[in-house]
Amino acid sequence: MNLRDPETFRKAYEAHSKGLFNLAFRLLSDRQWAEDVLQETFVRAFTRADTFREGGQVSTWLYRICMNLCYDHLRARKYRMAASLDAPAQAASAAADGSATTWAAVLPSDTVEPATEIADRDAAICVRRLIDELPERERTVVVLRQYHNMTFQEIGEILGLTARTAQNCLRRAKDKLYFGLKQAGLAPAVGM
Repeated sequence: MNLRDPETFRKAYEAHSKGLFNLAFRLLSDRQWAEDVLQETFVRAFTRADTFREGGQVSTWLYRICMNLCYDHLRARKYRMAASLDAPAQAASAAADGSATTWAAVLPSDTVEPATEIADRDAAICVRRLIDELPERERTVVVLRQYHNMTFQEIGEILGLTARTAQNCLRRAKDKLYFGLKQAGLAPAVGM
């Protein structure tokens, strides 16, 4: 398959762009960054088309590129977010008493939604937070399995794992999610 052929490349884009965007959005939780990662995924696929192994699946190759770009972004975001919350915020105006406003006073709070919000909204927020807190590999397995309906074989190919290891990652992730929900008071009590 020649991915540098415009027609072949267009077909690959049409077939996989929606799924790749969803993967990036689920991993990054930001629409703009997901769009950027999607664009970069296809730029890299085009410029590095010679690295595609004949006989391999284009979807697996594209998902791997996209996933690696998401991981790169998440690692870089950790460093960008390392500013002190007590540091003066340059873009913020001074407080009423004349003191400098800090980032902690300017940034939105992670407080729970008002009590009028429905329980499902709270549960969805909690699940999203718990998924974001999972290690990268476990988070990716959850996203690929639950949101992209991939088989363990496909997940293993994308992540460079065996199908059994991908299955074990999902089990560990589900255990962590269950206990996180239980701690938040959102999981049903079941006998183990």
